[in-house]
Amino acid sequence: MYAKRRKQLLTMLEQYSVTVLMAGKAPYSIGDAKYPFQVNRSFYYYTGLDRENLVLVLVKLDENTTKEMLFIEPYDELLAKWVGGRIRPKQAREISGIEDIRYLDSLLPSIGTEMNFNGRAVDFVLCGDLTKQELDQPNATVDLFNKIKEYQPQAVCTNIYDKICLMRMVKDEKEIELIKKAIEVTQEGIATMMKYSHANVWENELEAYFDFVLKCKQCDKAFTTICATGKNATILHYNDNNQYAKTDDLVLCDLGASYQYYNADITRTFPVNGKFTNRQKQLYDIVLRASKLVEAIAKPGMTTKDLNDEVLKFYEVELAAIGLLDNGATVKDYYYHNVSHMLGLEVHDVTLPDVKLKPGCVITNEPGLYLEDEDIGIRIEDDLLITGDGCINLSAGIIREIEDIEAFMNKN
Repeated sequence: MYAKRRKQLLTMLEQYSVTVLMAGKAPYSIGDAKYPFQVNRSFYYYTGLDRENLVLVLVKLDENTTKEMLFIEPYDELLAKWVGGRIRPKQAREISGIEDIRYLDSLLPSIGTEMNFNGRAVDFVLCGDLTKQELDQPNATVDLFNKIKEYQPQAVCTNIYDKICLMRMVKDEKEIELIKKAIEVTQEGIATMMKYSHANVWENELEAYFDFVLKCKQCDKAFTTICATGKNATILHYNDNNQYAKTDDLVLCDLGASYQYYNADITRTFPVNGKFTNRQKQLYDIVLRASKLVEAIAKPGMTTKDLNDEVLKFYEVELAAIGLLDNGATVKDYYYHNVSHMLGLEVHDVTLPDVKLKPGCVITNEPGLYLEDEDIGIRIEDDLLITGDGCINLSAGIIREIEDIEAFMNKN
């Protein structure tokens, strides 16, 4: 699988190019403590390796001449007694399918040898994922390229983020199965939260029930859980989770399991005491119908912006009908995010501006309404797989109808 992906990427790259993808390293936090390691997802996508400080190098001279190299750290017997052993060449070869395994101290000389093609200077292209979230964010690939250009000044650096996006956006059958597994575990976690919900329960207590299920299923959290009650649910990325729920509060839980690095992203909103008020039912019904609208129209050729525009049109009619748009109010006063994003190896998975959906894309469907002055926040989020002519709701098994939620919670 990983060899097939690397081969496809190589067909998309220029001749006389050296492509570098890095696993990354965990930075230090306080003293000698490190942050938990998070492998670069594109490196993992092409190698299947989730160890830090590894480097993948792909060389393409022409359509018929390519090379794959993986650079690893030497095994350290003493270090292994303290923090565990580094990956050995045989294990790296078995997982990734890369035969040419070298040690990191030979990284620069190896790249230099490839760029001196047949003993003559060639205008090579240095390729990598050079994207940053912030302008001053460190990028190890950029630092490496700067070192290479000291002795190969003719080399041109190219960001191949767009090529990686085009591949990662379309999931294969294995990836879809892993996402389904993450959703299945998330479903069990949400059901457990609902079972133990009651008036005056603490938000972090409900969160703990979800965490317990994930640990028992060998899953990690896809992201920091949002477990918001009452007014807290009107804050999109609230994650303090340190308040208790009043008798008639709604609980908005936005969460997901991560299984073998593939993520679920689900939101459910339910009454803490098992019974919606009439006002809560009215608003919840509008959000639920918006969700069903997106599910009905999502298909290849559309963009996530197209889907959001349809939700805005729907809300214009529905919110006006119940008086929420009186006195100059707009839909944006109650709904201030987009309805969808890509999902996969990252919760907000890689994408390109205005890209059209294709079969194999997995997206979220998450309309919401937020009325701060009424202490009501409602969001319903499902994960959709785009098919040849529409979509499949991968999380359809997680209850969301008012009657089903009330019946489940009262039974338990």
